[in-house]
Amino acid sequence: MATNSKPPRTSNPRGAAPQASPEDPLHSREDLVNDAILGTRRGTAPAAIPILDFAMAGRGVTAREALAGSIELARLVDRRGFTRYWVAEHHAMPGVTTSSPAMLLARLVGETHRIRLGAGGMMLPNFPPLVVAEQFGLLASFAPGRIDLGVGRAPGTDMATAAALRRGQVSPEDFPAQLGELLHFLEGHFPDGHPYKDGGVHAVPGPVQDQENGIPRSFARPPVWLLGSSDYSGRAGRGCAAPRRASGCRGAPRGQWGR
Repeated sequence: MATNSKPPRTSNPRGAAPQASPEDPLHSREDLVNDAILGTRRGTAPAAIPILDFAMAGRGVTAREALAGSIELARLVDRRGFTRYWVAEHHAMPGVTTSSPAMLLARLVGETHRIRLGAGGMMLPNFPPLVVAEQFGLLASFAPGRIDLGVGRAPGTDMATAAALRRGQVSPEDFPAQLGELLHFLEGHFPDGHPYKDGGVHAVPGPVQDQENGIPRSFARPPVWLLGSSDYSGRAGRGCAAPRRASGCRGAPRGQWGR
């Protein structure tokens, strides 16, 4: 389950049909209903239909074949007008080939034109927040307005593999602090007195890069979605101004979620 806060900016009000384009027959139909968060619902579908991909392999199926199938599926659903194509993160699972969502998404950026691409999600205990901020900042610079970042605290694997990924340095209990750090990196701002602010640590691409290069802010960070299979995401967001649908963490900057 994925949750977000404010709708991404859109030229159409919530519930209004997208404007028709003579070059895009999918968006010329009159039976489209646009929801700025959930996406475009077409025809009699009860909701906009997203894709969550695991690049499934299995007996007799190679990783190359599984990834080729993911690429073809992304092309197809992009042509058909689907709203989102997200990639899961799993490790040491012979039937699942999505061990690096960011790498697969980088390929899919060049294979698609309209559909939003995202991670569903990046498991923060497995990665330093700076790495996640830079990977998805790079993706957002490749495809502005088309990248989503879903994050979670599950291992995405068995505990032995989780130990190999984390080297015992972090645990799920560190998730609120990691999430706050990620949001600060994406926004390019840490509070006064924070060691990263004093030390000049920042994510590139990102807002600080624009500032240091003397240009108006061009970086638009991807919306951050908090994944959850329990009420933990709601409790993790109690310290933020964001509602339950946009769970954050204590200490996260205000206004982070729907930029």
